[in-house]
Amino acid sequence: MAIRYKLVQKRNPQDPEGPRKWYATTNAQGALPETEMMKRATKNSTVSPGEFRLSMEALVSYVPEELRNGRNVRIPGLGTFRMTFKSQGADTVEGYDANEMIYEPRVTFLPEASFREALINGLEFEDGGVLEDGVSYASRADYKKAKEGGTEQG
Repeated sequence: MAIRYKLVQKRNPQDPEGPRKWYATTNAQGALPETEMMKRATKNSTVSPGEFRLSMEALVSYVPEELRNGRNVRIPGLGTFRMTFKSQGADTVEGYDANEMIYEPRVTFLPEASFREALINGLEFEDGGVLEDGVSYASRADYKKAKEGGTEQG
């Protein structure tokens, strides 16, 4: 399997006055249904899909609780979840009001190096088409054919 990408024409953010260029963007397929994901995740183990589901439910309950308590959550072999946020500045220490000046809290995930390397090593990419002016073409060949033939497909 390969990562599908779609080509989209846009301006370079570092050169907004420059010419538009074609950039690849991910063209991900939808997620597997939950039952299929559970089967695939447990296929080479003695853990049943039901046990895996219960473990995932426990993890989903545990992670937010720990993050709300100000702790990072490291999942061995996978990575670390942590809370981040933006903040406005105050002129004085006394003038800082966290409830008013902290905004956009979010959860970030930093994968462990071994997990990241296992994913990235040998990664392949597959043509997922072209998106131009709201028209989606299934492949670059379809895009070329539509442009040469004067018809649009989508």
